[in-house]
Amino acid sequence: MKIKNEALKTTLAMAGLFAVFIGTVLVPYGFRDAGLQQRITDSRKSLGIGEFDNDGLVRLYDQVQSLRVSLEGHGQYVPDEAQLSLVLKDLSQLINAPGVTGQDFITNKPNYYADYNVLPVKIQFNAPFATSFDLVKRIEALSRVVRIDRLDIQAEPDYPRQPLNVYLELSAFFATETIGGDS
Repeated sequence: MKIKNEALKTTLAMAGLFAVFIGTVLVPYGFRDAGLQQRITDSRKSLGIGEFDNDGLVRLYDQVQSLRVSLEGHGQYVPDEAQLSLVLKDLSQLINAPGVTGQDFITNKPNYYADYNVLPVKIQFNAPFATSFDLVKRIEALSRVVRIDRLDIQAEPDYPRQPLNVYLELSAFFATETIGGDS
């Protein structure tokens, strides 16, 4: 009977330790995890982010791939950083066309992003309407991707035959060279 009594005491002591473990370790961590999950949910709502949608991510990836395929035949491409000087040379040659005066060409510090980079360019010149229109069309048709972010045209209303004052802000896109030479 003494052995059964000792076994019973040991079993009760083990059960008591297990209950203390549950009460001091598992329950508080469970409450903490629930609180963290609520904070994550609240943060997602405040940021406008829904639950993770793997199917949506796959659809977006497919759209990006489709856009890449459709752009391949477009004739424009994103140059690497070493070819950026050719983009600037092309832009410079465009604004040095006959009939263009008062050219001003300013490049700013490049902006580097995860998948692409942008060199901001500001161009100002004076030219007749036909020449200005042709220059804007030629900028849009460059073989390298250049986006016109801003176009301001001012004319002297009292002197309609005077050249227009044209101001352009451009984004010249370029890629960072990858290891192995792919771009």
